[in-house]
Amino acid sequence: MKTTLFNKYAFHLLYPVVYIGFLLHDKQWYSRNNDWLTYLPTFVTHLALMFILVYFNTLVLIPRWLLKGKVIMYATGILLTIAAYTFLRSLYTQYSFYWLFDLPEPEPITNFLWLSFVYGIWFTVISSMLYITQNWYEQKQRVKAAEIDQLQTELKYLRAQMNPHFLFNGLNTIYGSIDRSNLQAREILLQFSDLLRYTIYEADTDFVLMEKEVKHLENYVALQKARSNANVRIDLSVSVKDAQVPVAPMLFMPLLENAFKFVTRDDRSDNHVLISLSQSGNTIQFSCSNSYDTEPHEEGGIGLVNIKRRLDLLYREKHRLAIEKTDTDYTVNLTLVV
Repeated sequence: MKTTLFNKYAFHLLYPVVYIGFLLHDKQWYSRNNDWLTYLPTFVTHLALMFILVYFNTLVLIPRWLLKGKVIMYATGILLTIAAYTFLRSLYTQYSFYWLFDLPEPEPITNFLWLSFVYGIWFTVISSMLYITQNWYEQKQRVKAAEIDQLQTELKYLRAQMNPHFLFNGLNTIYGSIDRSNLQAREILLQFSDLLRYTIYEADTDFVLMEKEVKHLENYVALQKARSNANVRIDLSVSVKDAQVPVAPMLFMPLLENAFKFVTRDDRSDNHVLISLSQSGNTIQFSCSNSYDTEPHEEGGIGLVNIKRRLDLLYREKHRLAIEKTDTDYTVNLTLVV
């Protein structure tokens, strides 16, 4: 943690420290008789212009456009920013020379454009390189943390799980023992077996195909329908245009489990769990709404905490999780950009 904070602050302190060195070197050209008082306005102005250029590039242009693949928009924005920096720095330098050296009239601004432009390019390139390096380092740390979490989870799972082969053999035995006329029980057992198989064998990767995740959700919802009362309306709407789109496995399950755990099951007219999953292009939208009573909803459960952490690790700037509550309904909307 201390190392991360040090790197973060060192990253932000590097620009002024380096540029102050340049300004101190140029002090003799911008002051009378090496006087600090006459040099101070130039020092502050040049430093302020540098800050504006660097942080507009690293806090606005790069995150909003370059990291999102909008290269033309970023190139246009940074060129306009450099042009503004070049003009303002040259204009200030023109009149500071005029005032400091008592010139009869200001020198042409064109005499200062090239040096200001070089400074602008230099600051842009260095700040972009440092920003991308820091971003790469932070991403590497997040991936490392995710790998550690995954290894710890797998270790706990291996310690606690039954032998999968014994488990599935047992399920096959139970399936064979169910009377062939009892189609509902046999279908429920098959769905349960598919859920276990997906969880144990197929979900142990960073990403799975969308079609597999959809099938898993359909099996889970079908199982919940079979065990729910008739007065609970359960609807699942799926619209997937590209079944080969990759998605993190088991990402929607905590939200579904939460909905079925807290849905009302009384005799009122509108007990419901409404689920919607759609995919178009590189956007996946998931929505889950359930009726609930006046008892507090478990918002701090481990399921929701884990999904927020997974989203932060796998879809850091490419997701939006919104939770809405009314007096009767609890709705979760999740949007992913894959």
